[in-house]
Amino acid sequence: MSSTVHKKTLSKHDYQQLVMINDPSISLIKPSNARSELWSKFTQLHHLNIAQNYIVCNLCRVVLKWTSETGTKVMKNHNCENKSSSKTSTTPSRQRTISSYMPPAPDNYSSIKDRIVEACVEFCALDGRPFDTVTGEGFINLAKQLMNAGALIGTGFSVNDLLPHSTTVSRNVDRVYTRLKDQLILLCQNVEQFAITCDFWSEPHTGLHYCGISLHFTDDNYYLRIFILACKLYDLPNQKAHNIRDFVNTIVEEFGLKLNEDMFVVSDNEPKMACAFKDDTTRVGCSAHYINKILEHAFELDEPLCAGVQKLFLIVRDIISYISQSHKQSSLSVCIQNYCKTRFSTVYIMLNTFLMVYNELPSVLNNNQRQNYLKINFIELEQLTKYLKHFHDVLEKLCCEQTPTLHLVIPYKQLLINRSTKNDDDHQNLIQLKRYLSQHLKDYWIIQDIHYIVMLLHPNLKSFYLIPSKKEHAVELLKLELNKLLDSVVVQPLQTTTLNNKDKKKVKKNMHSINSLDEIYDVPDDENYLQPSIEKTELDLYLADETRIANDMNVLSYWNSNKSLYPNLARIAKRVLAIPATNTSVERLFSHSSNTVTNRRTSLDPDKVNRLLFIKRNMRTLKDIYPPPVEHCAKRRISLISTDSTTSTTPNKKIKLMTETQEVDEATTDEDNDEEQL
Repeated sequence: MSSTVHKKTLSKHDYQQLVMINDPSISLIKPSNARSELWSKFTQLHHLNIAQNYIVCNLCRVVLKWTSETGTKVMKNHNCENKSSSKTSTTPSRQRTISSYMPPAPDNYSSIKDRIVEACVEFCALDGRPFDTVTGEGFINLAKQLMNAGALIGTGFSVNDLLPHSTTVSRNVDRVYTRLKDQLILLCQNVEQFAITCDFWSEPHTGLHYCGISLHFTDDNYYLRIFILACKLYDLPNQKAHNIRDFVNTIVEEFGLKLNEDMFVVSDNEPKMACAFKDDTTRVGCSAHYINKILEHAFELDEPLCAGVQKLFLIVRDIISYISQSHKQSSLSVCIQNYCKTRFSTVYIMLNTFLMVYNELPSVLNNNQRQNYLKINFIELEQLTKYLKHFHDVLEKLCCEQTPTLHLVIPYKQLLINRSTKNDDDHQNLIQLKRYLSQHLKDYWIIQDIHYIVMLLHPNLKSFYLIPSKKEHAVELLKLELNKLLDSVVVQPLQTTTLNNKDKKKVKKNMHSINSLDEIYDVPDDENYLQPSIEKTELDLYLADETRIANDMNVLSYWNSNKSLYPNLARIAKRVLAIPATNTSVERLFSHSSNTVTNRRTSLDPDKVNRLLFIKRNMRTLKDIYPPPVEHCAKRRISLISTDSTTSTTPNKKIKLMTETQEVDEATTDEDNDEEQL
């Protein structure tokens, strides 16, 4: 480790004699660049003030041969402390004992954990990272790789030799992105029907505009799959409808997909988006934007029916702004959040956090704000917050990405309308707000034909309990979809069931068993009068089926189990249940992008942003679908290293051996691929 080493003719034995007699020509100095903890027990030998390739143990004064290439291995193999102990193992120092492969004793876990905790504290402090960084999936994966490296080549190496340079990391982002994109393109080759969500976002630090697109489809196993296709820089001159459509088509076609009348696009309800996707596709409005806009108009526009709650809203907003600006947030038990127009359920979140610290507020307010605080009617505040929670809960359900959500749009809309009826103890201002929201939910929240179809395809909602008048309309729409399916592709024939004569008589006999008042009507004598209702189609059988599933069960699981019973309906369900009720997947993508492009990374290339977000959102799912075949390679590599462990004396040799083994594995894989192609 010393930069100047003079090779004398003295041997190790000669230096040992000089050390034992404390010869003045010998000096023991710790190297200035020594970082290992082992150097606390050793010093480098200097003869005539010239560093030599020897070290001396501070405990037993033994001279050991040492070079900078061997690192600290000779120090770890030197066990002078245990020589006088009766528990000393007779195993040679170069050979690992059986106990070294066992997990440490429970008493040692605490000390190891304490050192790791201290290192995490130093990491967050020195690099300026959030505390929850150490719980992130990427950080944990990095820690696992470092632990595996330590288990294979030991700790006698420099970490800097293993960690890549930042330029290397940046360069390999492109490689990982290309590999994952190729996998997604391969997966899309089998996708026949899909839906996409699309939205635009302006990055606040650079002012650049990005377009986010997510892909939704159901695979052959009836699993809902969601992937991010891009978060790409929008570089066209303007956001006119034809430019938006061309930009989206270009991205979708990169993955071998194409928008047509059978595909769906979920977007917000701005005129430019509605115009961009009005032709050659089916656009579905985002239900979350409908709800958010209705609430936004109620609390921000000049609406006479909402004047009372708007006054309360402004008072609460001013008090929260004062607390944030006066830095008195730390004095409260709960972090109160202010109103944000771009966040869903923002009114409820603000009022709910305010209500939670309502009794703590007088101690942190000045005289002026206390006067505003006294103007608040607590009963009105409590009732308003409770009422808005219904909207918040509905948004939470509709924004779920793990399961289908489109079938919930109609029942949840009707539920909110029903919850907007006035109660006897409601505050007058709340009654006015309910009247306004109830009317706007009916008029502004647009329901499309696809909503009726997908609701009918849920076994627990097909009775249309909340809106029975719309069931017949939904049945007719589903019949049209079935006819369209039969005309377009060759499918299994619709199942029919014909009752025999015995069953006909039984049905005829029991016609009036439901309600005895029906006995006043005559029963026809013709035996064929039951024929139209006896021959049942696949849809008739499904509608008559009284099977129910758990409310929290994935409806795709139901259709996967019944695809042999209702084959054509299952094909339709597989297609339409993949349509999301909201474009939340893209909204969450923009939230992740704000964490990627920070004020410290404003010069990050837009293409690099797109690739980083693509990796972040798709890597986990693609790994599940295409697991990397590394298990047998890892076992083979470990076997080779352990076999040659007696001859490898330095960490550098071990690293070299691992590299050579990896090259052999890659060459073998290439040969196997060539044989498969032949």
